[in-house]
Amino acid sequence: MRIARLLGVILTMLTTALLSAPTAGAQPPFRLPDHITDNAGALSTSGYNEVAAAIDKLYNDRHIRLWVVYVDNFSGLSALNWAQQTIRASDLGDYDALLAVSITGRAYAFLVPNDVRGVTETQVDDLRHNRIEPELRDGDWSGAAVAAANGLDAQRDSLGRVLMLALLGAVVVALVIFVLVMRYRRRRRRAAALAAARRVDPTDPTALAAVPLEALDDLSRALVVEVDNAVRTSSNELTVAIDEFGEERTAPFTAAVNNAKAALSQAFTVRQQLDDQTPETPAQRRELLTRVVVSAGRADRELDSQAEAFEQLRDLVINAPSRLATLTQQVVELTARIGPAEQRLAELHREFDPAALTSVSGNIATAKERLAFADGNIGSARALAEHAVSGQQTRLVDAVRATESALGQTRALLDAVDSAADDIRHAIDALSSVGADIQAGIARANQQLQHTQSAHHSELAAARDAATSAVEAARGTGSADPLGAFARLSKADAELNRILATLAKEQADAERLQRSLEQALFTAETRVRGVSEYIDTRRGGIGPEARTRLAEAQRHLQAARDTKTASPAEAIAHANAASAMAANAQSLANADVQAAQRAYAGRGGSDTGAVLGGIILGDLLSGGMRGGFGGWTPASFGGSSGSSGGGFMGGGGRF
Repeated sequence: MRIARLLGVILTMLTTALLSAPTAGAQPPFRLPDHITDNAGALSTSGYNEVAAAIDKLYNDRHIRLWVVYVDNFSGLSALNWAQQTIRASDLGDYDALLAVSITGRAYAFLVPNDVRGVTETQVDDLRHNRIEPELRDGDWSGAAVAAANGLDAQRDSLGRVLMLALLGAVVVALVIFVLVMRYRRRRRRAAALAAARRVDPTDPTALAAVPLEALDDLSRALVVEVDNAVRTSSNELTVAIDEFGEERTAPFTAAVNNAKAALSQAFTVRQQLDDQTPETPAQRRELLTRVVVSAGRADRELDSQAEAFEQLRDLVINAPSRLATLTQQVVELTARIGPAEQRLAELHREFDPAALTSVSGNIATAKERLAFADGNIGSARALAEHAVSGQQTRLVDAVRATESALGQTRALLDAVDSAADDIRHAIDALSSVGADIQAGIARANQQLQHTQSAHHSELAAARDAATSAVEAARGTGSADPLGAFARLSKADAELNRILATLAKEQADAERLQRSLEQALFTAETRVRGVSEYIDTRRGGIGPEARTRLAEAQRHLQAARDTKTASPAEAIAHANAASAMAANAQSLANADVQAAQRAYAGRGGSDTGAVLGGIILGDLLSGGMRGGFGGWTPASFGGSSGSSGGGFMGGGGRF
């Protein structure tokens, strides 16, 4: 009998509830909890994010708050009436616009306050009819909200736009004048700063720390050029001195030149690092520039330390007659090489394309000019040596040194012609091996481009294309210009191999990241599924907090799935967040169930498990559990009534 009475009460209550219930999915006007309310399940995760981004941009740009709400239907009210009541219930103000959409009722309302500056009723109606309604007709719920936000954001006061353009034009003119003046002043300040920097000891890093960064950069550029010229000049003079005095007596000078070359080489290496495409922080740039200046300064100081001793060794004034005789003999020897070199160059032109001989084609003519210059200086030096006059020793030294330099260059020019054939032969022999290597690199690049995508995809494609072009060019011109073909192939091969090496490392890193992603997804999916099943089988005793955490966990899990291909790192972050939220939901659900079990334990009866599982409703319909375990209470709708300021533009309708 007791069971029968209970069933009768339940049936009566259910019948009453069904008869008095509104249409399924009906949603009366209510107080909006957030800028996006989706009670109809209209938005996907990505759609929600797009709407949120558009709403945030609208507020950041114009401080207009757009509220968007999706419900199944408007509970028998017109779209406009439902929206107006919701605005009052939500206390929306003079800069709050509302887009309300009934999904199953296929009705909507879009209302914008009259007080929003720069937006007219015509613009609102145009936005409603031509941008929002088409999206709604197509079922693009998120697109309609994004169109509303972007449409409000796009409206601008035309007068303000004109004033802004005029102001912008004036600013541009003033800016051009300002830039020209500042550029002139900057050049002057930069020159003064460089002059001041030159007075600082270049080998003292502590002193260089006080030099401004820009001046330090200018100083480093100037020093590497100046010191490189000094090293080259010293190296040439050392070669002459070794021939004259022997290696033993010139050993200190050789050591000085070698040390200077090593220091200068280090300076150039660091300078190259500064000039590459990889940016440095100001602190890194200062450290590198200081290294360049110190290295160049030490190289220059190394040469200066032996300058006096070197001059004493080569006292050209005292030894001028014998030195000039030696130089005359060298002129004779080099002149004798001109004819054979001309013949050899003619043979090379018959054998190879002119492009292969660009670097040596003008060597004979230049060598003749250097010999004529040397011969003229020898004559001048002889006259100065025979009629030594006080104050003319410097001219004598300059004439001898100019002769030595000219003869050294003549010798280098003729040597280059003699070695050109060997260089070209070497390039021909090496073309096949470098060609095979670059072909293998092209094949690996094609495989990478077909099966993988990376940030270096375009860079690899460009390097592959450059390598292919180099191969094709070598086939067409390799026999005529083997040196040029070899240079192009070597450069393309080196660049292609560099990018392939980078991709190989990135692929290994990506594989490790993918394994981490799979582990994070597995953990998240397991935890979310477990707590979802736990809540499902105990839903009669679990409140909203645990369910909210589960919903957030499911959102993060879906985001992880959506981004796992495009951004594995972002997907891992979402998966880890899903795991944490699921763990929190499980903890809250456990507490709710324990509280419910304690509450039912004092009531007795054998249906506790069925009530907790949501199989039968028990006291939940009568409100006996209201305010009980887990802080669970039925949802409430509405709120304090309010009104906005001066009315709204827009309206409602069907779609």
